[in-house]
Amino acid sequence: MIYIHILRRERVLIEEYTITNKTLGYIGRQLNRSKSTIHYERQRVSPYNALQAQVDYDNKRENCGCKRQVNLEDITHILIHLKKG
Repeated sequence: MIYIHILRRERVLIEEYTITNKTLGYIGRQLNRSKSTIHYERQRVSPYNALQAQVDYDNKRENCGCKRQVNLEDITHILIHLKKG
């Protein structure tokens, strides 16, 4: 199974289905996602709002992972070796 992030349009559909009181199973089948994925997504923002969920996702995505830092010594070392061939 390929894991991909929930798209903005999917968040809008989740909000629309939530407003119309559709079940997690129904929403999951429509979006080809697991019920647990839909459940987790709806729990992140209460009451569920697609715009707030996207902002929350963007903030978390921005702060995740390690940021690579290259210092000046590394850059000069690489440039010297590139010039040598």
